[in-house]
Amino acid sequence: MTDPLFDDQARALKRARALRREPTPFLAQRIVEEFLERLHPVQRRFGQALVTGCPPALQPLLAGVAGEVAFASSFDALAEVEEASLDLLLVIGELDGRDELELLLRIARSRLRSGGLMLGAIPGGNGLPVLREALHAADRTSGSFAARMHPRIEPGALAGLLSAAGFSEPVVDVERVRIRYAQLRRLIADLRDHAATNILRARPRRPLTRAAWLAAEEAFKARGVGGRTEEVVELLFLAGWAPQRP
Repeated sequence: MTDPLFDDQARALKRARALRREPTPFLAQRIVEEFLERLHPVQRRFGQALVTGCPPALQPLLAGVAGEVAFASSFDALAEVEEASLDLLLVIGELDGRDELELLLRIARSRLRSGGLMLGAIPGGNGLPVLREALHAADRTSGSFAARMHPRIEPGALAGLLSAAGFSEPVVDVERVRIRYAQLRRLIADLRDHAATNILRARPRRPLTRAAWLAAEEAFKARGVGGRTEEVVELLFLAGWAPQRP
């Protein structure tokens, strides 16, 4: 068994802090609206649904997706859910910062009834290119490179994991959100609002030195136009059905 990449305690703390910082993170709202759009053409009525990772302020938007909708703060809630008891499972975030992703997808699949649907959204592998460059500039100034960004999964690989976990008709779509920032500090604040900062076990525990931070800021500004720098957030929307029993 390989050593875990991610720090589960740090994940829980950052998620709790994020909700105190910003009750309606804008990317979470975008994900919720996308879920509703994708569910709209589905020609069936879902009975029992579970939604994980949805900020409380956004939960009313999803309250009508099924006859009975339960909300949980974390994907870990599935451990308490009976097998084959859900018609719909909506997962916002988390899965990108988890070890044993295929196992988690198998657990999700096992909780769905025949013909049940899972929708999820996680950050994609090609997001935050400007931030990556800025952090590389900081590390060059420090003279050593640290584990500052999570490894990300590509859409094709994620579709393969859905299939291996037993989902039928797996689909992974990519959406790129472009946001313009006047300061690197504001981008990092937005990431904190979404509990999207570093939870790697090997992450550096000390903040950047002043020289390294200034190097990161300069690299960020150098990519800007008219005093603002465009950053790209990539979202992967995944969907899979529990196979219909004959």
